[in-house]
Amino acid sequence: AMKWDEDTFGLEYDLDIFNVLAVDSFNMGAMENKSLNVFNTSCVLADPKTTTDATYQRVEGIIGHEYFHNWTGNRVTCRDWFQLTLKEGLTVFRDQQFSGQVNDSVAVQRIKNVLVVRGSQFREDAGPMSHPIRPDSYIAMDNFYTATVYRKGAEIIRMYDTILTSEGFRKGMDLYFKRHDGSAVTCDDFLAAMADANGVDLNQFSRWYSTSGTPTVTYASEYDDKKGVFKLALTQSSRSEDPLFIPVSVGLLDKESGKEVVPTKTLYLKESTQTFEFANLQGQVIPSIIRNFSAPVKLVPASGDVNEADLAFLASHDTDGFNRWDSAQRLYTAVILKILGKEPFQESLDRVV
Repeated sequence: AMKWDEDTFGLEYDLDIFNVLAVDSFNMGAMENKSLNVFNTSCVLADPKTTTDATYQRVEGIIGHEYFHNWTGNRVTCRDWFQLTLKEGLTVFRDQQFSGQVNDSVAVQRIKNVLVVRGSQFREDAGPMSHPIRPDSYIAMDNFYTATVYRKGAEIIRMYDTILTSEGFRKGMDLYFKRHDGSAVTCDDFLAAMADANGVDLNQFSRWYSTSGTPTVTYASEYDDKKGVFKLALTQSSRSEDPLFIPVSVGLLDKESGKEVVPTKTLYLKESTQTFEFANLQGQVIPSIIRNFSAPVKLVPASGDVNEADLAFLASHDTDGFNRWDSAQRLYTAVILKILGKEPFQESLDRVV
């Protein structure tokens, strides 16, 4: 973790000693006290005779997370509790990147992350506990330690990386530490560093910090065979009074050969409805949308129908690891729902096998 942080963000450990304390009855999982990281024993100790690969990776990720807090949490900390996602969302994103890269399994790590977001954070967003990543009030401080603050917070940080590219994100991080090392800051300070370092306007993006709930992106497409133009219409809906800034990463695959004809391109959905055009195509294409889960949204076809043929195609040919997996999952789900609903399912099952 130390080496990765130096190589990726140029952040060196600033003390001569790094202390680790393992406590069997520690009930917080782990805590990033400066120079004394405290862990529940299950989060730091592993026996080769009984520990699974998944548990080894969990230990690795937790140790990395607490170490990364040395800079994103300790050296630069939060002005107040309302800014908790500033250190936790950012550090979760950093430990996710670390785990994916050091284990040479970026796509697998991304799938794991999204399973948690969809499984716990989306559910939280849909219930009475729904709140933005930067809440406006609280009854007790421990109410803030939620899937939204941590996991959705990490997805918002990831969107910076998607919009600005990894190089632009690193520039923003460098400026953030240059401006605020040793200070207590806010989410707005982080956004300003990202914007100023890259010369971009991120005011609209700031709406993510105050918007609860899970946005929905609806899509529809058409292909003009004579002009060789593919059009993708995207519509967003959320609890925000004004449209969010949603990065939608898209790739196009040739329907006949399965080859990628338009590599991943990030579209900036900033209005309620926008149509994007892809020109100079030689034939019908299948779109791969929200690649790498580029935004924490629900993706829904405008028709409302599941296009099983397209899902089977993407599961076989998509070059994006996450979308390839996700297409297969959606196809399997469609088959299961047909079986449960006592509908004809053999054609769907043939696509799966």
